[in-house]
Amino acid sequence: MPLRARPHAGPATLPALATIVALAAALVLVAGSGPAFASPISCGDTITADTTLETDLIDCPSNGVVIGADDITLDLNGHVIDGDGTEFADCGKREFCDVGILDIDHDGVTLRDGSTRGFSYGVFVGSAHGSRLLSISAKRNIFFGVVIGRSSRALVRNCSLSNNVPPQGDGLGLFAADHIRVRRNSIRRNAGPGIHVAAGSSDGLIKGNVLSRNGPSLLIEASRISVRDNDVIGGAGIIVDPPGNRNSIIGNRVSRATDSISVEKGRGNLIARNVVIGARGNGIRLGLDRPAIGGAGNVVRGNLVRGSREDGFRVDAEDGHSLLRRNIAVAAGDDGFDVESPTAKLTGNRAVRNADLGIEAVNGVVDGGANRAAHNGARRQCKNIACH
Repeated sequence: MPLRARPHAGPATLPALATIVALAAALVLVAGSGPAFASPISCGDTITADTTLETDLIDCPSNGVVIGADDITLDLNGHVIDGDGTEFADCGKREFCDVGILDIDHDGVTLRDGSTRGFSYGVFVGSAHGSRLLSISAKRNIFFGVVIGRSSRALVRNCSLSNNVPPQGDGLGLFAADHIRVRRNSIRRNAGPGIHVAAGSSDGLIKGNVLSRNGPSLLIEASRISVRDNDVIGGAGIIVDPPGNRNSIIGNRVSRATDSISVEKGRGNLIARNVVIGARGNGIRLGLDRPAIGGAGNVVRGNLVRGSREDGFRVDAEDGHSLLRRNIAVAAGDDGFDVESPTAKLTGNRAVRNADLGIEAVNGVVDGGANRAAHNGARRQCKNIACH
């Protein structure tokens, strides 16, 4: 079956990969086109032993290299596996085609030290446990740099997943994947999400990555994902969409991004100790007004937002029972805090030098006390909440 996906209709749209993921769970392997080789190998070959590439593989018409055994290493040895830049049209019904490196149903596989480019998918891992992608570059692919589907305990480290092709290209897609670690990668200039954590995934760690000029940099539609200590620069920022529950977004630095950190709809998420600089919209946002949606029970704590074009912190009307505690909003283009939800609670926040009000809240907002506002543009520093 050809690997295909539809273009993103927007940041909350999930590519049509359910069929692919289901096949990944069901197939043993129907993708190889020849016998197993140790080295050297050619486009489309299946390997069943540790293999080191001796040369580049150029203009592969369909698959590059297919993994055919557990607990083996493919060392690209600095070489590139290169597709022909077009989707493979002649794919059989139960085949996976046009993938740079393909691993279906093989555990403990390590892929390292080289590049894939010009395929529909640079790397595809399905129904596998304990895979490792180390220092892999997956660039200029049509749909995804890397996909990990219906798999567990994978590690993606020191990889470069960038410049995957407009309008669809995503850097990394995690689909029904659990306990995945994504660490110290460079993920830049992807037309779609830099990292897309789709529904059915859980308990992942995304830490210490650089995500620049993606749209958005990180899209989370999953639960219990820990996003820590990443640098997010430009493009759209970190977005949590349904069913994004009980995720933690902690200690990230986000600069010059649109709606830098946004929980559009999700429950029990924690947004803490992030630094947001120069947001090209709102700094940190809970809910949306168009369409009118929101989550519940989210905690926004100890964040610094400086220089947002719109509000520093915004809570839309549909968001319920969220807590904003000990946050600082400085020099926003509108309000430091704009709270439209009457069930929100504000405690110990500070708003300084914002263009309009320090804190603007609707009637009914729960005043937890110790909120402060000074040197904001409006003569009245706060509305419907006590400020000192």
